[in-house]
Amino acid sequence: MRNIYTLIVLLMCFVGTLQAQDPSFSQFYANRIYLNPAFTGIEGGVSVAGVTRMQWLNVDQGFRTSGFSAEIQEPAIKSGFGLSLFHDTQGLMQLNTTYIGMSYAYTIPLEEQNIHIGVQARWVQRSVDWSKIVFSDQLDPVYGNIYQSSAVPGQERVRYTDFDMGVLWRFNSDLKLGKRKYKDLHHSIGFSIHHLPSLFGRNGGNESLQNLNTSTPPRFTFHAGSVVPLVIFGSKKRELSFSPNIKIDLQGESMFNFSENLQVFTYGGYLLYEGVYIGALYQNKQPFSTFRNTNAWILALGAYIDSDKKNTYFVGFSYDANTTGVGTRAGGVYELAFRWTGKMGLNLFGTSSRKRGKRFLNCYRFF
Repeated sequence: MRNIYTLIVLLMCFVGTLQAQDPSFSQFYANRIYLNPAFTGIEGGVSVAGVTRMQWLNVDQGFRTSGFSAEIQEPAIKSGFGLSLFHDTQGLMQLNTTYIGMSYAYTIPLEEQNIHIGVQARWVQRSVDWSKIVFSDQLDPVYGNIYQSSAVPGQERVRYTDFDMGVLWRFNSDLKLGKRKYKDLHHSIGFSIHHLPSLFGRNGGNESLQNLNTSTPPRFTFHAGSVVPLVIFGSKKRELSFSPNIKIDLQGESMFNFSENLQVFTYGGYLLYEGVYIGALYQNKQPFSTFRNTNAWILALGAYIDSDKKNTYFVGFSYDANTTGVGTRAGGVYELAFRWTGKMGLNLFGTSSRKRGKRFLNCYRFF
């Protein structure tokens, strides 16, 4: 019973005076348009992807988040186009957030590197089922919920528009450590800003369900990763690789006000072999471990499957184990992701006539 009332109080604060915070995906490259709109159309051809996240289900239904995206690359105009769908449900009171987004990214091809610049426009709806909320004046200390509340519910739903933008730099390089040289390393460094209108005061969409002038604060995301070939086996060049990755999320009214902003640091690495990977990442509010905040270990595994020369399938699974804070009693966090890529593009704008040495880098599978 205590869990029910605790969650109700937290969610009432969420829809009342506090501002919303965005969900964070553990498999952030699986839902890459959500991570950074500059990823739109990064793979040749057509891609369709989906991810679902179930968090803390032992605490009265917890949080359930799903995302879907479809992308197409048009190399003739150095562009990618994308459609995104997103739905998030929180707790017993069914606090729902749904959006439909359209994204566009332009690629600047350089010598052994690409720069991608992306934008996204979204139509957002937030709704709540007020009949499932228990207010404090309804509770009796002995018999529980027995009284009629004098509280006046707010709106059942609000709608507004929102905008995001991002930049992504992808490049290849070699690395020499002592006498050993690692060839053909793949790197990715990106930065994105979500809820762009909120950077300019109260110009963001009004998300309040209680007629308050509040908007979702901007979210700043930095991400970087590499794929380093370690060993190549046999004449078929079967490759064992290591991929270190880091993601930093900052969300709040002031980007560098670390005492008030929400901040999440996620870093770790993956081992990849012949399309199969396994990885472990650490996530915390601080860069290093502290028992004052909820932190988690993320364990992930997945595989890429080439059914033929035209189609590639990906499936990934991750589990977040909370080591402090709410602990494992809340039920942990589960994520399942998939992607299908058809390598034959539609070429709506004709075929590309790229100059030698200045072309799209092949999209390495991991990002």
